[in-house]
Amino acid sequence: MFLIGLYEDTGNLTFPSTLGEDAHAAGFLLDRKADLVILASFLKQAYARQHRDILYEMIRKSETIKQSGFTVGFSKLDLEGRVQNLAMVVQMYREIINADAAFCIFRDLLQDKCMVIGRSGVDEIDISLIMRSLGGGGHPGAGSALIKAANPEVIQEMIVELISGNQQTSVMLSDIMSYPVVKVHEDTTVQEVIMIIRELGCTGMPVVDDQDDLVGIVSRRDLKKVRQSKQMSAPIKAFMSRNVVTISHERSAVEVARLMIKHDIGRVPVVKEGKMIGIVTRSDVMMYFYDMLPD
Repeated sequence: MFLIGLYEDTGNLTFPSTLGEDAHAAGFLLDRKADLVILASFLKQAYARQHRDILYEMIRKSETIKQSGFTVGFSKLDLEGRVQNLAMVVQMYREIINADAAFCIFRDLLQDKCMVIGRSGVDEIDISLIMRSLGGGGHPGAGSALIKAANPEVIQEMIVELISGNQQTSVMLSDIMSYPVVKVHEDTTVQEVIMIIRELGCTGMPVVDDQDDLVGIVSRRDLKKVRQSKQMSAPIKAFMSRNVVTISHERSAVEVARLMIKHDIGRVPVVKEGKMIGIVTRSDVMMYFYDMLPD
């Protein structure tokens, strides 16, 4: 099992991130009777007609760009249902188009989510860092992320910006945030908060104390905890989320998008010198990336 994991993580010792220690570890396990026949049976991946058809469509819809001196391939495809061994197809795609790195975005229309799979053949493009920024994970040469309710075009733009690493060119949050912030006091009743949310047509808002300091966030998800009529008169502080994720006004849209994906939240308060000066919602971020798309 150790040898299977080692070979899987290093692409059979072929990923650029493979170290000498990995080869020594493989030799150590082989010396202790690890069976290569069993290993091969586990690592052998079936290449079916479905994979061939998907690969054909990926190549047909492929887009290759030059980014930071590297050739990067992108392909976006709509799929119906779950398909096994897509990572194998993505690796073949990268080799066929001869790109330094390749990213394939598979959109499941039924479940409204996107599976992003990346492969890299150069040390300078670390797939694991990019995928972690998208809420996933992996290794320097390979990784993936699952993103709910996202537009493939927007995901591609995010990846391009993450590869460039040029956060200074991004619009600052103070340029796209909403202000003044609609907020409620922690002693406001649940019923009052529900009425405010309905009137404003929003999905949540910050909660503050007597000093106007941020103490929580309330969302529709939190309000689903209210199950009894008598709870409608309880203070909202009894149901709000207290682990508030905030971000500095000097940060970029890419960085707040990372936070939203990582923590699965729809709004992030923007702070300056410890005080909340605005709020960025998922809609604000999506509009920013949509504006970056070419006409």
